[in-house]
Amino acid sequence: METDQLGRLRDIPNAARLIATYVWGVTEEAFAANIEKQDAVIRRIEIIGEATAHLTEATRVAIPDLPFRQMRGMRNIVAHNYANVDVRIVWEVATIHVPQLVSVLDPLLSELDASVDSD
Repeated sequence: METDQLGRLRDIPNAARLIATYVWGVTEEAFAANIEKQDAVIRRIEIIGEATAHLTEATRVAIPDLPFRQMRGMRNIVAHNYANVDVRIVWEVATIHVPQLVSVLDPLLSELDASVDSD
């Protein structure tokens, strides 16, 4: 895999882990009342979507378990339609969908790292 693609793929779980730290121990109600937490999560969602946008079709096809179109779409919503962002959806993304990114990408990235190390 090309180095730039690998870097973009790494950006996704890195941002996802930060989102997890931002919402750790926080209730949905507390999140809805905390603009700073919302801003932090939304920023990382933007990074995930932007990283996704720079992946090649070949890279996306090689990882069919990730919803790349939705990831990019969410980024576009929070970046361009920011006045109408639904905090409940951001919470759902942060607490349900984002952890799934880590569970898919961590094993893949470990496998890729192992193959590079063995070369």
